[in-house]
Amino acid sequence: MKRSIVAVCFLFIVAVRAQAGPSQREQQMFDLVNRERVKAGLNQLEWNDRLASAALDHSRLLAEHQDLSHQFAGEAPLQERVGATGLRFNSVAENVAEAPDVETAHKGLMHSPGHRANILHQEYNALGISIVEHGHQLFVTQDFGHTLVSYTEKQFRDAVVTGFNRARRARSLRPIDVIIDPRLRKSACAQDMNTDKMIQGLPGAASLLVFSLSEPGTLPEDLRKLAADRTVERMNIGVCLQTGGKNGFSKFWVVTAFFRQ
Repeated sequence: MKRSIVAVCFLFIVAVRAQAGPSQREQQMFDLVNRERVKAGLNQLEWNDRLASAALDHSRLLAEHQDLSHQFAGEAPLQERVGATGLRFNSVAENVAEAPDVETAHKGLMHSPGHRANILHQEYNALGISIVEHGHQLFVTQDFGHTLVSYTEKQFRDAVVTGFNRARRARSLRPIDVIIDPRLRKSACAQDMNTDKMIQGLPGAASLLVFSLSEPGTLPEDLRKLAADRTVERMNIGVCLQTGGKNGFSKFWVVTAFFRQ
């Protein structure tokens, strides 16, 4: 667990609002974080309401327990808390702090190597912050993430097919014929790895490939090899979005079957 700012706790918890954009204090801290990133030559983070919602739930627990922790008894781990908001992401991290004001909390985080590393992590593109007041103390949660573009299954499937045919055109091969196969989508949703069983139900299929992706831009090497095969003339495809789960990360499972001339 990363080191956290320690301070004295006071007497009562004030009412907390529903998360609907940053409060004045949260905006102040958000601006301070981005100021540090600009000074370090990094991209500025975007405010993310879903990360802020996950942060709010945790800040309430910080204030309730009058203690700093990244996971209290009975609380889901960070990845699951963020995944439950419906956000698509492939990495997340959290800072927690307790201090009498925003400036003190920020300085404490920047002087803590683990927290500073999160603030200046070059791969993060989004941040949600929640600050809950307890007496005269502020309990702060910063949830960082690398968020992903949201796709429907159709959009993701079409992007995979487009990328596959683009690779074929680069080798002067004609686009492949594509059939949307509900049986393969069912296997993708089940994350069925029994390719021998699946291919037996697809008469004429020469090969079958199962893989998962968070983004459709970079195709797996085995799929690129099939795109370069001039004997391949048809692809059956099924795609299923898997969200949340044990690690909270969202990704698409894809099953493809290929038929040759």
